[in-house]
Amino acid sequence: MNPTIIKSIRKASFVTLFASSLALAASLPAAASDALSAPPAGFVWTGGYAGVHLGYGGDRTTVTELDDYSFSAFGDTQFKFNSNGFLGGVHAGYNWQSGQLVYGVEFDFTGANIDKTVANSMMPMSNESFSTKIDWFSTARVRLGYSIDRFLPFVTGGAALGHIRSSYDDNDPSQNNHAVADEVVGGWTIGAGAQYALTDNWSVRAEYLFVDLNDSQGSLLDGNDRYRYDFDNNIHAVRLGASYRF
Repeated sequence: MNPTIIKSIRKASFVTLFASSLALAASLPAAASDALSAPPAGFVWTGGYAGVHLGYGGDRTTVTELDDYSFSAFGDTQFKFNSNGFLGGVHAGYNWQSGQLVYGVEFDFTGANIDKTVANSMMPMSNESFSTKIDWFSTARVRLGYSIDRFLPFVTGGAALGHIRSSYDDNDPSQNNHAVADEVVGGWTIGAGAQYALTDNWSVRAEYLFVDLNDSQGSLLDGNDRYRYDFDNNIHAVRLGASYRF
């Protein structure tokens, strides 16, 4: 075939393909808009709700000595330990649904019994100990889910608050020194879960939350020297719950 004719055919094919691609790209926003504005199929999640949840939580505490006092014979100035316990609370929120997309806001308050005291394993003969107690935390989150009729997987994230008492104790009877941080601290949370509607009003859920709370500090006076300690706490919570939609 004549090279000129082949070149013309290739050029025409490219132009056709390019024009088709432009037409498809132009149609995507309209198609996405139609999908979001389409009425929900099957179960509708829109509405306010409230419920209760129970679960189990684990906390990871990192204690850092800020004035170069060592927790071990090797110069370590950081000590980490875990604590855990049961938790339970209440939650409330509101969902909106557009097509299969479900989005909303949720607030919760959770009482906890996450409590642990451990010895300084890096210096066994020192009698030093560390402790953490978390008795409650609360979150304010947005939720984004994808409705599969009565089944709703979702992701969630937002702000958090929690009351934590963390401490370092040198267990020296002559000094009676404690570095205690006992306060409400802020932070953030992220998680995921799934919800299933048993009836038009009642649903059950399972979810996981990671809660990163801001550091708190305590100090103690040893003779004329003051030593400061930073306590960083992260919570891993697994919760089961039930909700009633109004």
